[in-house]
Amino acid sequence: ALVIAGGQGHDDDIDRAVAEVPAHLRLLRPGYLRYADLPGFLGGALVAAYPSYGEGFGLPILEAMACAAPVLTTPRLSLPEVGGDAVAYTSESPEQVATDLAALLDDEPRRLSLAKAGFDRAKEFTWESSAEVHIAAWSRARS
Repeated sequence: ALVIAGGQGHDDDIDRAVAEVPAHLRLLRPGYLRYADLPGFLGGALVAAYPSYGEGFGLPILEAMACAAPVLTTPRLSLPEVGGDAVAYTSESPEQVATDLAALLDDEPRRLSLAKAGFDRAKEFTWESSAEVHIAAWSRARS
């Protein structure tokens, strides 16, 4: 099944594309996922695709990595900082996203490798490490 999480009605292109999906294919649109639901959706995903044009911190890919889902995303803004070498990258072109997603779906060893690397990398993002980085930044700014 293809699961498209998040709100509806914000992107006419997505809504039109969803309307054109043949009835025999399984497409789910659960809306926004509650934190408690993430392991069930993301932990069972073959790939968590998050081709973003712009992202503040990269929490969606971090959540997927923490659930051991292999991630496909774009190298925009904070996403490479969060994903590092533990995620697969694609361009913003819909055609390239489709090509790279199909290639990743067909490459089980790579998906397993990314899932492990992402899970391990997600462990680096703790409240403690965030506080340390903020304290260091404020200390540098004060100096």
